Amino acid sequence: MAHDCGCRSGRAGTCGDGEVAADDIVRDLARRSLAAYRVLEEKGIDLCCGADLTLSEAAVASGVPLDALLEALRASRSAAPRPEELTNLPASRQVRLDVREDIKRNEEPFARIMAAVKTLRADQALVLRAPFEPIPLYEVLGRRGLRHWAEPAAPGDWIVWFYRGVDRAADEPVTPEVGLPLAVLDVRGLEPPQPMVRVLEAVERLRPGERLEVLHDRRPIFLYPQLDERGFAHETDEPEPGLVRILIRRRKASV
Repeated sequence: MAHDCGCRSGRAGTCGDGEVAADDIVRDLARRSLAAYRVLEEKGIDLCCGADLTLSEAAVASGVPLDALLEALRASRSAAPRPEELTNLPASRQVRLDVREDIKRNEEPFARIMAAVKTLRADQALVLRAPFEPIPLYEVLGRRGLRHWAEPAAPGDWIVWFYRGVDRAADEPVTPEVGLPLAVLDVRGLEPPQPMVRVLEAVERLRPGERLEVLHDRRPIFLYPQLDERGFAHETDEPEPGLVRILIRRRKASV
């Protein structure tokens, strides 16, 4: 028998703030809590074909000790709730963008996302719908002063909020440096993850003062955080349709 919330648990009081129990439904927990969703993923619980199982049934099917699964789920309930500024944000100040179909068609949605961010007012939030948690975007948009909060609406369906936070320093610009050695790497037409692998191998060979120009089919949003972590500055432009160019160099060491 379903509750008013639509979940399938038969126990009164278990939806929302109730204690996690063996007969809770996997799908209901995954939808209700990002932290629970991550625990289920980490434990190897099938969030697709096994989403209608109880935790007890899912634990058996996945070979996970039920006690350990329940303990991890209960511990995850201390995760931060939706920020108050988002809970009270009226629909008129929510800019909604759904990129699930773009990704399904193997199209890169980065340009659409950045276009939406560019028009975002200080009192608005971007509500992004995606088939997976877009973790690389967190760092990219964080540098533009945007915080994030994510929740899984269902397996393969994420809702991610980007909203104004504390201003952060923008990326260090890659200024033109005439005369510095320039290597060119063309990764167009390669199947993922080969473009990222080849670029990361190439940048590690860069010596101070050298630059790498990467020719790509699309903006590689998963590459940018990897470059940042390794201490490389980068700048992207699109000199012509179908060609994305990324100029990369080592950041200057701080004195």
